[in-house]
Amino acid sequence: MMRWNRGTMKLPYIKVEVEYREEETGAPGKVSPALIVGFGLHWAWVYLFMFNGQYILFPEADSMQLLLSATSGVFHAVALLLYAVFLKQARQLFDTPAHIRRNRAIAAFLVACATLLCMAGNMVSVGPLAAALFVLAGVASGVGSAMLLMSFGVSFSVCDLPTIALCAALSMVVSALAFALTLVVSAAFVPAGALLCLALPFLELLCLNKCSADLVDKLEFSFMTMPVRTASFVGRLGVPSVVFGVLLGILRCCALTGPLLDLLLAAGGAESAFSFSVFAASLFACAALIMAMLTLRKSRNFAFRVLVPLIAVLLVTLCTPYGADGTFRCFALFGSYFMLEACLWVMYADIAQSYRVSAFTTFGFGHGLLSAGSLAGFLMLQPGGLLEAASTEPMMLALVGLIALTLGVATLPNGAEMRSTLIRGRLCPLLDDQTDLEELMGGEVAASKPSVEEAVVPMPSDTPGAVSSAPGDIPEPATPAVQESPEQRAGRFKRKCAAVADTFLLSRKETEVLFLLAKGRNSAAIQEALYISAGTANTHMRHIYRKLDVHSQHELIDLVESMVVD
Repeated sequence: MMRWNRGTMKLPYIKVEVEYREEETGAPGKVSPALIVGFGLHWAWVYLFMFNGQYILFPEADSMQLLLSATSGVFHAVALLLYAVFLKQARQLFDTPAHIRRNRAIAAFLVACATLLCMAGNMVSVGPLAAALFVLAGVASGVGSAMLLMSFGVSFSVCDLPTIALCAALSMVVSALAFALTLVVSAAFVPAGALLCLALPFLELLCLNKCSADLVDKLEFSFMTMPVRTASFVGRLGVPSVVFGVLLGILRCCALTGPLLDLLLAAGGAESAFSFSVFAASLFACAALIMAMLTLRKSRNFAFRVLVPLIAVLLVTLCTPYGADGTFRCFALFGSYFMLEACLWVMYADIAQSYRVSAFTTFGFGHGLLSAGSLAGFLMLQPGGLLEAASTEPMMLALVGLIALTLGVATLPNGAEMRSTLIRGRLCPLLDDQTDLEELMGGEVAASKPSVEEAVVPMPSDTPGAVSSAPGDIPEPATPAVQESPEQRAGRFKRKCAAVADTFLLSRKETEVLFLLAKGRNSAAIQEALYISAGTANTHMRHIYRKLDVHSQHELIDLVESMVVD
């Protein structure tokens, strides 16, 4: 028998420290379903007027479609550019939530009137009266859709970059479903499809009011933005917008016209084949954008790095035997359009979010010039146009597309170029290169101060009790605190937060988080107030502490209190 003795062995105490770096890019915040659905419905309506869906909805007015598309494109581009040029005057129209809801209702009414005018023009079909009706429809659709698009731009610009990309990706699927459903219903009974098209703007209006209430209306700094050098900003953002817009116009015009329409009709079931192609293309574009967001969202213009090569591949496949198949060709054209449109929308929203540039400026100049380029590309493919052969020759279409993609990507602005367009009154210590430092040391920038008067949102009425003056704070050239009303003290505190955000170039969302941190709010309160997840709130807090070079909330409060404002 073997006998075992049980003993113990004491090991020395070993202390192991593990250091790790937490991911700082952040997960998507709380996604607003109303924003996804509403934005998808908006693009579904746009497709019905720009993707030649009107050929099915209003078949009797075939000869007037060019007039409708051209008029709508012109007024859409002009309306967006007017937003940007007359920024201060435009903001006076959006100074209260009640005025904002009123303007959205006007926009939805204009879009609905455009559908009614098209229905009336379809009954007349030809003649001066039909032409007048379609011109009025183009004016109403261009102005109304521009107003609705700007409202979506404001909602997107207050979201985090991962949330922007995710909402844009899912909206493409919603738009394809709504577009395909309208066409299928119209194929069975044309008036029913027209009525469904008529209902889209009002459903979109409900979604806009809901997502705005969740994302925008309760924000303190939604209208406190960084001014820009207009000429420099338009040059940096406008050149790629025009180039990509030309390509979008070409893709849109080729989506369902001429030989492609003949291919689908010859195969039978044009509506079902078209709807299947649109939906498949939206799923492909959605998956590609989400993949780009998950892998490369740290990079500036990350979506272009993944989606542009895919667009190039789809354009090249049009020259292969697969391009002769009408269903595949629809998939390639729509997939290219979806991905390019999504890339540009994410870029505009990212600029408005990261640099606190007004959404009116970013989407007004950016999307306005994009629409102008798109109209130019559309007209180039018309009979007698510069690129008329591209609609019938896949080789030429692919060549033009690859050239436009190359030029557009080559002119995309990087971070340093976008920072150089900002007018900042204080030197930011977090510059990436010496070029930015030399530009900001120039007399023009040093003499300019961020415009606080542009903020038209009423000042918060709650007194920031958590931020009391410390003994060592820099005195302010103001009247004694006892002579200030609570609203004045709150306004001064808000201007201090804006001054810190301007100095350290905080993003729009980081500025909102800074304001709540300076008021003594904790992470849970920030999540609830800004409609973001716990991970996103913690990521913003880490970024703010790192940019401000502070290590606690108390140090952050002291820094805000030390700012001198007028």
